[in-house]
Amino acid sequence: MGKEPTHTRRRTLQSICGVAVAGLAGLAGCSSSGDSDPTTQTTDAQTQTANETQTTTTANETTTDETTEQAEETTESGLEAADFVENPEEIHPTLVEATSVPSDEVLLGFRLEDSSLPFTTEVYRAPDDAEVQATKTYDTQDLSQVDLLPESPQALDTVGTDREDIHYGTTTVGEPLKVTLVARHDGETIDWSAWSRTGYPYDGHDEEDPALEVDCYCGGMNYTAPSGGTWARVIQVTPTERVDTGTTVALNWTSSRL
Repeated sequence: MGKEPTHTRRRTLQSICGVAVAGLAGLAGCSSSGDSDPTTQTTDAQTQTANETQTTTTANETTTDETTEQAEETTESGLEAADFVENPEEIHPTLVEATSVPSDEVLLGFRLEDSSLPFTTEVYRAPDDAEVQATKTYDTQDLSQVDLLPESPQALDTVGTDREDIHYGTTTVGEPLKVTLVARHDGETIDWSAWSRTGYPYDGHDEEDPALEVDCYCGGMNYTAPSGGTWARVIQVTPTERVDTGTTVALNWTSSRL
């Protein structure tokens, strides 16, 4: 939008260079003519030199602009190229194979698909008294200073995949598994949102009587990761009586910067 295509800039540069070459040929012809006025030759040569300098400057500016724009296009395409798979059904067998769930509990896997973000979301058990959906930012990455975590933060166990890890824990039917999502970020402050949630064999999304009650890493909300600091949000997932005990559930949240 408003950017000149690369091939157009290149034709412009070729045309500018062509003018410069033609000017040089004309200057050589004037120098070889015995009838030319020396004063005129000197003036023409000075004018030509100035034109060549301007042409070189213009060409350099064009090259610089092209390089900058190519770098911007590479950055933009890198974001657009983030390959969101949103595949809880595909990762479910991996989670089942790598874990075990007691016959009277439900295992919940959290996969935070944040390929386009400059940090990897961490998942910790939340304090018992933490308010669900509480969200805070901190100017430190020292987790002992994050009051949405327990005094001794305990990360959920993980199962590796060829994408983001799956964080998992167990709970009983009717009891929430409450966790704190954490983003520790070293770059410039960024804003992002979680815009999709899927799950297998349940996702609890847009259902009148959901098998899972999810509160809530919510789509449509804006989150901010401060430069050199920490972002934290408390969420919970509660399996209802529609979920059989001994079941393993894979949940996937997809997020990207705004």
